[in-house]
Amino acid sequence: MSETMRIVQLYPELLGVTGDRGNVAVFETRLRAAGLDVETVRVGVGEPLPDGGIDVLVIGNGPLSAMRRVAPDLHAKREVIAAIFSAGSLVFAVGAGAELLSRGTTTIEGEHLAGLDLFPFAVTRSRERRVGYIVAESEHGQIVGFEDHAATWHLDAGAAALATVTAGGGSIGVPGAGAGESIRVGEAYATNVQGPALPLNPEWADAMLTAALARRGIDYARTREHERLDALARGARERIIALARVTQITAIGL
Repeated sequence: MSETMRIVQLYPELLGVTGDRGNVAVFETRLRAAGLDVETVRVGVGEPLPDGGIDVLVIGNGPLSAMRRVAPDLHAKREVIAAIFSAGSLVFAVGAGAELLSRGTTTIEGEHLAGLDLFPFAVTRSRERRVGYIVAESEHGQIVGFEDHAATWHLDAGAAALATVTAGGGSIGVPGAGAGESIRVGEAYATNVQGPALPLNPEWADAMLTAALARRGIDYARTREHERLDALARGARERIIALARVTQITAIGL
């Protein structure tokens, strides 16, 4: 009988505006290709997180109105989510979801939205929106995708960016080449790479799933289906990298 991996997506109706269901689909597809069964649970506002362990937690992107809507419910779940971090489960947080798990976000009006303080950074919003293709070098290879945000991440002392931008704006530091993008804490990842990110970055997805399975004592076995999926991603990646060199929009003033 195959092992079953449990994926939880938080607030998919409110925090899923940049294709975040696609990130869940990548985890599902690649796990099944490796011979695992997958159970996906979608948790909305007011609904409890499932009992019995969570292997992968995904929280996606959305507007400030959605952040305000889910924040009280998310804070009520903080103890459980903190335990997921401590247990070394895989966490993948994008955009607003990443901000909600940070130390908090300060809006352009000066409002402060407290985060769960699980990622070591704070966020300031600005009128300068970073929009366009992004390419960054990381420990998991070259990360490519799309960015559309008006947020700067300020890392705590000792924290470091996961990737260095070669094309695009990035989230950390002065926008442009040399800026930082994304952050990793154990097996928890926060990113502003959208598109969604993981269909375009199979090496990154496999690195995360390898660790998630190792935590369960399971080897991650790649198959021909993984190779087929990688080939599809390769063509899209090459196109994005080429476009990033000539059509990059680094910022739009609001």
